[in-house]
Amino acid sequence: MIQKLSALKPGALDVDTGFLKVTLETGHAGTAGTLDAMPTVGTGASASTYAVRLAEDLWQGEQHCGRDFIFKALLCTNPQRPIPLTLYDPATVADAPTLQERIAERRAMIFQEYQMIRSVDAVPYIVHAHGVVQIEHTFGILLEKIDGISVRSMIGRARPALQQGAISAMEYLGLARQLMADVLVGIACCEDAGIVHQDISHNNVMYDQPTKIFRLIDMGLGSEEGDPNRGGTPGFYDLSTPARHTRDVYSVAQLLVHVLKRPDYNMGMIGINRPKTADTFPFMDALQALPADHKRTVVGFFNSMLDDGTGERTKAERLLRAPFFTEPPLPPRDRMHRTFEKLTRLPSF
Repeated sequence: MIQKLSALKPGALDVDTGFLKVTLETGHAGTAGTLDAMPTVGTGASASTYAVRLAEDLWQGEQHCGRDFIFKALLCTNPQRPIPLTLYDPATVADAPTLQERIAERRAMIFQEYQMIRSVDAVPYIVHAHGVVQIEHTFGILLEKIDGISVRSMIGRARPALQQGAISAMEYLGLARQLMADVLVGIACCEDAGIVHQDISHNNVMYDQPTKIFRLIDMGLGSEEGDPNRGGTPGFYDLSTPARHTRDVYSVAQLLVHVLKRPDYNMGMIGINRPKTADTFPFMDALQALPADHKRTVVGFFNSMLDDGTGERTKAERLLRAPFFTEPPLPPRDRMHRTFEKLTRLPSF
């Protein structure tokens, strides 16, 4: 029954087909392109991400996807460059069946993450996946390449911009409000699909410049509702709950704090889990210039993400109707984008 249900999920055909072998564009000297030569976007113990250009255009059905992608490498069977790093530990290498079992489990994990992303494929607020592929000895997911920067980088640019007067406190608040709206729509769509992102942070939200939308990336810890808690980024997650929509809401609340807080405020492991007032919320110095009623609205919105007044967390769909977004209404995206463009002219810190 589980296999039958899995076969009905988006991306099931790609999973059944297996990993598509693709090659990279040749180098300037006509040599074959290698993954090692590609720019690294991020790296860790269990995954690495690369900006890659394929030798040939990729098609999904009748959709032309181009050649430029982000490749999330989740399994490498080359003993010299293993992913995950523990794949060839001494105990595993000594037991060939165990090694093959670990490789099979890892491949299954890749398929699961891919199907998770494909289940919200029609949602513009979440990164798109274009297939499960093999490049040389490395297996992973081919993802859309977003033309933009992470929210973490945006925050790094915003602080000096505010201090120098390049943008106003109200302009930055408008950017933060749009960020909250886009991310809440994204997790509401996840809830409709029965999944939980589980790792919302300033690292895992990007601003897509052509579409002028903030978009969720990295579904590596994504799970179905009710599955075990899989952790997340320190400062953003609630350890006490299993995978559920309101856990993502909590992470969005912490994201708001990160965007607005002074840099020396330590979020610890779980962020701020108790209500704040306009006086106790850790606004960065430049945002102290916000009108008092705006600061109260910000803090009231933050508090509602922790508790809806009945001891429960408010769902994203309801939060999107909060005064934080309606009083006043969100500014046009073009105006918000102009604020963002002012930030991109400054270096990131």
